[in-house]
Amino acid sequence: MRKLLEDLMLRLLRTYSPTGSEELAVEAYVDFLRSVGVNNVEVDDVGNALFTYGTGSKWLLLAGHIDTVEGELPVSYDGKVFRGRGAVDAKGPLVAMTVGALEALKYLDISKCRVTVAALVGEEGRSPGARALIRRGLKPTAIVVGEPSGCDGVVIGYRGSIKLRLVCRGTGGHSSNPEGGISAIEEFISTWLRLKELSKSLNVSVGMNYISGGQLFSVIPKLCEGVIDVRVPIGMKLSDIKSKINESLSNYCSYEVIDETPPVKVSVNVSVVRALVRAIIKNGLKPSPAIKLGTSDMNLLVSLTDNIVSYGPGKSELAHTDYEEISIEELELGTKIYKDLILEFFTTNY
Repeated sequence: MRKLLEDLMLRLLRTYSPTGSEELAVEAYVDFLRSVGVNNVEVDDVGNALFTYGTGSKWLLLAGHIDTVEGELPVSYDGKVFRGRGAVDAKGPLVAMTVGALEALKYLDISKCRVTVAALVGEEGRSPGARALIRRGLKPTAIVVGEPSGCDGVVIGYRGSIKLRLVCRGTGGHSSNPEGGISAIEEFISTWLRLKELSKSLNVSVGMNYISGGQLFSVIPKLCEGVIDVRVPIGMKLSDIKSKINESLSNYCSYEVIDETPPVKVSVNVSVVRALVRAIIKNGLKPSPAIKLGTSDMNLLVSLTDNIVSYGPGKSELAHTDYEEISIEELELGTKIYKDLILEFFTTNY
């Protein structure tokens, strides 16, 4: 098993695949699968790579993602630790679920089960990969989303998000007389500060991802715009948050929603969560249920079934940093837990 993990992990890490540029990584993934005898691999119209085994009616979908955030990092492996962009988020979990599914195949009666592994594109963007599965109307019995949770983590929920483009306009004028005009930058800042207050009253988090505006010299800024990321807690409606955003706007500012994702939380009693818990215990760990601050494809794929959970090896605090790394021991343990999760799901009556 270790050789398979090393082979696939290095193929993927060495193929930089930021959102929107996943084609070469998908090719590397498909080439690996064919090298181990998996020939029924489909690459769909948005670029997802999927393979399925089994013909049973009980169907488990394992959905990882092959894209990463921007920022290529040096790739290394010293026999103990993999380093590189995506090692944690989320090529490590994708590798573990893929090899775990192949290992589980050795023990399953494929006439009584069906397993699909999907390497999805665009999760770090607007999730075209997950949305394509939803458009296809897939009806799996259960879904496991591959994200770093730590080997003992059982992720049953994620916050939602509203990403908005805030645009503020001023009147211009000479900056030697700042009181003589309306500054777009100052209006942006005042609106931004009011939005930040929402974190106190509504328990949301508000982050600024981008800001641009003004000129270098002597002109009161006429235009300032930025991208703001509002994270929405479980139990709160997106429409309620947008109403509060409207109340926070300066008269000189407007916004458009770039993307929005509702929060998600599932019961710990659904069968796939129980199968994961049993698999973690079987491997000597104590399961740790968690609700994550970010979002994932789980927020969208729950529309296919609420029998869903997120899991994967890797320390989530390293995701999106310049220090992404995962040990081969973590990867092996996560793979064993994926294998045992699959076996538990198909062989235990819940």
